[in-house]
Amino acid sequence: MIINPFLNNPKTLNYQWSNSIYKPKMKIQISENCTQTLLDNGFWLHEEKQKDGKIFSFTFVKYWHCYEIKHEMRDFASNSPVSYIKLGQKLNELGLCIEGNKDSWNLKEILIAISENISINCKPWRSGITNDNRTVKGIYGSREGYKEYLFKTFLEEN
Repeated sequence: MIINPFLNNPKTLNYQWSNSIYKPKMKIQISENCTQTLLDNGFWLHEEKQKDGKIFSFTFVKYWHCYEIKHEMRDFASNSPVSYIKLGQKLNELGLCIEGNKDSWNLKEILIAISENISINCKPWRSGITNDNRTVKGIYGSREGYKEYLFKTFLEEN
């Protein structure tokens, strides 16, 4: 489901906030005239009431990844948002990348979970810095090859 970013009469939803960024049906009050609502498809709807009464709205993907892998994951989020959302949901179900839970941010565990759960047929870097149109499988050969790349790139630096 894609939301029209020029929607003039969005429905008002009253949902509760939780620690998980992927718990469906929640709404966050940013300011008096601004809210963000998690949609069923994992995208967020940002709605802002303008001075003239019209609603300005757009959808976006909220980052779930840790700072150490920001360059790798931001291109992925930009180029394959649905796969990025599904990967974040899976990691969240595994108890990883949970806001407010320091134990859920172990980089090695996150990299293992990413390599085991990423969609092997997505094209996460097709419009990024490298402009690589191949799939994860086409670049790294297998999940194990991707895991080796992640470990070499992000764990050996520390």
